[in-house]
Amino acid sequence: MINIEWHHEYEIGNERIDFEYRIFLGLISDASLALDLNLDRQRILQHLEEVKQYAIFHFIIEENIMLDIDYPELQTHQQEHQVLLARLTDKIHQYRNEVLDLEAIVEFLFEWFALHTTQVDTRIGHYLKSSNKTAAFPFPPQTLRGH
Repeated sequence: MINIEWHHEYEIGNERIDFEYRIFLGLISDASLALDLNLDRQRILQHLEEVKQYAIFHFIIEENIMLDIDYPELQTHQQEHQVLLARLTDKIHQYRNEVLDLEAIVEFLFEWFALHTTQVDTRIGHYLKSSNKTAAFPFPPQTLRGH
């Protein structure tokens, strides 16, 4: 198992994005735990698909927030998301075909998460702070606030 821990340096200052980062890191941590649990290949593939689908979900939300705030680097950021998803898809395919082991995928996911959040996504946070712009929808949504 690879030691994966939350660090505040992963936060960008947007409550929703930071909340989702914690979930995403938890999914990566679960993939790391699968190394020790001796799960069968099909179960691990199912979990990797969960990680991929969550990444897609998160990227859409992040891109919607960038649209709401007129983020100037939106197009470049979207392209980076597409590259990351293509690389993950390829790595899952390699794992399915027994070309790549799970540890290599976990290392890729954690490096991707750590580098993307601290080097690319932090620019969104800086832009949010300097522009005083906000996303269209509040977080948490009204239905989750418990009136």
